[in-house]
Amino acid sequence: MTNRNRMVVAGFCFLLAAAHRLPAQGNAAEIYGGYTYTNANPETPLPKTGMSGWNVGAAGYATSWFGAGFEFSGVFGSIAAPSASGVSGTALNTKEYSYVVGPQFRYLNMAKVQSSFKWMVGGVFGQANLPSTTSPANALNLATAGYQTSSETKFAMLLAVPVDVTVSRLVGLRIEPAIYMTDFAPLASGGSVAANQHQWNFRLSVGPVFRLGHSK
Repeated sequence: MTNRNRMVVAGFCFLLAAAHRLPAQGNAAEIYGGYTYTNANPETPLPKTGMSGWNVGAAGYATSWFGAGFEFSGVFGSIAAPSASGVSGTALNTKEYSYVVGPQFRYLNMAKVQSSFKWMVGGVFGQANLPSTTSPANALNLATAGYQTSSETKFAMLLAVPVDVTVSRLVGLRIEPAIYMTDFAPLASGGSVAANQHQWNFRLSVGPVFRLGHSK
């Protein structure tokens, strides 16, 4: 187990140990959605690129502090052609659709601010395509430079800390910084995925959250 994985497991155990000290929250469920930005790339041998799009999700709580939720997200971007290829403009159009589920721990309940921690796992579908205007000659030049189409589904994990600023009793504005990990890892010799390597990306989401019900 790597040091990073040990830290993740240790943090999860700490949350479980401290859970009984977490303050109570008012709502039993929440629905949210909005804008998402991340710096990632499903075409792993190439540099990361800025990708933006949307995310939607919901969570329900069995107690005042512990619950579970799910989230779907779609982000889109493009990668510029390298000068060495002799091609100008966009080399690849990229997109990723992720779907994750997992536990959520609420630990902050103030009049104007609420916050929680969520650890979700699932999958991500990533795709990189040549623009429709790319000529066969330019496609060959890009392929020689390592810019090729791809379409894969991989494991994904999201570690997020949503912060909700209260607008009214039922509505808030969510700002959610997160670590977004995928198995779009660099390739080792022979075409296999490099051992113990993942793609760790920063992700930021902003949008409204709607609070429902009352927790026990």
